[in-house]
Amino acid sequence: MRSMAFAARLFVVVAALTLAFIGTAAAGRLPGDLPNSAATPDNLSGQQWAQAMIGGPAAHEITGGSPLVRIALIDSGIDPGHPEFAGRIDMDNSVSCTTGTPVHDPSGALWRDNVGHGTHVAGIIAAGDNGFGTVGMAPNVQLLIVKVTDPGVPITPAAVACAFEYVSGQRADVVNASFAVDKGATGGADPLDFFCRSDKADRTAIKLVGTAVHDAIQSGATVVASAGNNDTDMAHPAAGDDCLRMPVQLPGVIGVASEGRNGMRVTTNPPGASNFGLGVVDVVAPGGDPAQGGVPNGLILSTFPSYILVPPTAMPNVVDGPSGATFRYNAGTSMAAAQVSGVAALIVSHYGDLTSPQNGKLNPGFVRARLDETAHPKACPADLRCEGNESYNGFFGHGEVDALAAISD
Repeated sequence: MRSMAFAARLFVVVAALTLAFIGTAAAGRLPGDLPNSAATPDNLSGQQWAQAMIGGPAAHEITGGSPLVRIALIDSGIDPGHPEFAGRIDMDNSVSCTTGTPVHDPSGALWRDNVGHGTHVAGIIAAGDNGFGTVGMAPNVQLLIVKVTDPGVPITPAAVACAFEYVSGQRADVVNASFAVDKGATGGADPLDFFCRSDKADRTAIKLVGTAVHDAIQSGATVVASAGNNDTDMAHPAAGDDCLRMPVQLPGVIGVASEGRNGMRVTTNPPGASNFGLGVVDVVAPGGDPAQGGVPNGLILSTFPSYILVPPTAMPNVVDGPSGATFRYNAGTSMAAAQVSGVAALIVSHYGDLTSPQNGKLNPGFVRARLDETAHPKACPADLRCEGNESYNGFFGHGEVDALAAISD
């Protein structure tokens, strides 16, 4: 079993090094030929501390993203009528994959967000530069919605494979995957959602999802995934060394851990302490932590569906702008991954090329290398579980993502 685990881990490392080499070989690349325009703050931008923490406003002076860049949001859907996304959702090509087969619905009804998670993540990535509410990290880009869950509906391997295969055919530039495939969907009982190669059913699921993710990357999409909020060392899972979470531990995926307003790893529950793992976490980004800044100031403000009722004991929504412009505070590695997806979209927007000989407008290896090389290294804290050194470790990867540095020539 350990030899199998070593081989699997070696494959991941080799894949990562190959992608990094491809990206590094393109170092010094000049800006591309995509149309870009700057972005400016909106009414609630003063509450977007996380974006400011990683250089978002300064990056927006260079670009707020290109309208030719497409981010695929694989999640619980989106509020199709939220004013922050007006005119920037690909209504014709967005789908629901909850059944394992992509179903189109130009009205948005089938991929409408009934959870709230997908809409919140979408706003961090791409809330519009429109004078009200918040501004996403890449407010000018287009969104392709691929729904994989509903309230009480597990995120199955079939649904996720459907989503990534669909995305690969759509030539998306960035894919945000702020979720884990549900282990319970295959009859397992691991609440941490680890799939183990020693189990036949798990092996089948790993191959199914892994092939789909590989196809998406080969199509030119940079895939970003959240690490999860279980305080778990994904490099040494209790389930066994041959076990992994998907999609974050699949080859080529950029894994994102979460930090709070003070720059420390999130350790509070809720949202739950950020997962970690040497060789799994590539970068860290602010995802919010009540212990670092309090409530709500330590949390992430972003878009939320106005039609989802808020429990009387919960914080009220924030309303700013036209009808339906509703916002809510939340926290987790999902939010951290969304920050990184937004930065990845800025990189593609700034350096992308419409005549690129590679699939997509910019090689995912270049995007990954750019994120890694421009991140600010963060040393391990006094926690023996943190493996590695200051330049690369299991808690923070290569360091804190930097939006301005990532697009500075």
